[in-house]
Amino acid sequence: MQITLTDPATADNLAGTPLQQSGTYAAVLRSFGCETAVMNVSENGAQVARARVYARQVGPLRLAWLPRGPVWADTVSTDQMRRALRALPRAAPWKALWAMGADAGQPRRGLPAVRGMHVAELDLSGDEVARRGAQHGKWRNRLKRAETMKLAVTIRPLDMTRDARLLAMEAAQRTQRRYAALPSRFTEKWIESAPDGTLMLIAKENGAPVAFMLMLLHAPTATYHIGWTGARGRALNAHTLLMWRASCHLAQIGYTRLDLGHTDTVRSPGIARFKMGTGAKLRHLAPTTLCL
Repeated sequence: MQITLTDPATADNLAGTPLQQSGTYAAVLRSFGCETAVMNVSENGAQVARARVYARQVGPLRLAWLPRGPVWADTVSTDQMRRALRALPRAAPWKALWAMGADAGQPRRGLPAVRGMHVAELDLSGDEVARRGAQHGKWRNRLKRAETMKLAVTIRPLDMTRDARLLAMEAAQRTQRRYAALPSRFTEKWIESAPDGTLMLIAKENGAPVAFMLMLLHAPTATYHIGWTGARGRALNAHTLLMWRASCHLAQIGYTRLDLGHTDTVRSPGIARFKMGTGAKLRHLAPTTLCL
């Protein structure tokens, strides 16, 4: 098994690449001072996996973080996975304590340190009829009602200046409801690294915004980032309409999956029902493990 370091500027995203393994995410973390490495794993001339690894000095300790990785080739075997995971720390450009996070079902190394969770993933590969048919009945009915409400929907890249008021409303909503999200500086750095790497959807009634959603683009996958809605938007089911329009737009321009993020059916059942109502499927992420 061969592991080679690859120039981050030329390493594209493999099919199914999650946000944390994307090239833009790596560029953002570099801008915050993290060291990054792109490691290609191959055997007998065929690619087995690609891993983006992030390293940072924490006091006297260097920590290497491998989130949601590696991204495996479709034909990889369990034995190849095990051998690749053993080989990656030895081939890395630094000696470090490794924190490895992976999807459930693949081999793991080390001691569990952070518990696993579930994320929701919406498949965009089918046509609109099939994707609409996969929606939960109540979710689909809310969408039908929203489509009759004469909401104007704008779809374009995020503009930090033009959209500052909407972003501030989301930040205030986050503080009020006490939920976590990546900091605003992450969004700013993302746009600096990929000016066209966002999808902003705004629903307006009579010219006034009632809801928005922001997606991060890392082709061929996209990830829901943040969103906001007020009382009027909720009454009009604006977020249901925006999620559907986002999925349709992304499918039309070649995206194969929309990741909807952490989904907790116990602590946030309402949000979980909304995500699963789209037709999304749950993926279990295994615990993050520590190893040398």
